[in-house]
Amino acid sequence: MPPDVPMEEFFDLVATKFGMTVGDLNMKFADEDGTKVSLLDDSDYELALATARENAKGKLEGKLTIWIE
Repeated sequence: MPPDVPMEEFFDLVATKFGMTVGDLNMKFADEDGTKVSLLDDSDYELALATARENAKGKLEGKLTIWIE
């Protein structure tokens, strides 16, 4: 997924993929220190994208693992 996808669209895509509603999603990602951070707002989403860019280490694409609880 491209990094310019707005947070709301990202949440909608994930909810649809797993047959859930956006309100039922509890998503987390691991930041650069390995701490799991909840995706609750735009600042969390921007941190997730920054983490993916950092993990890319100069490659064109980064990877970000999202946990859904």
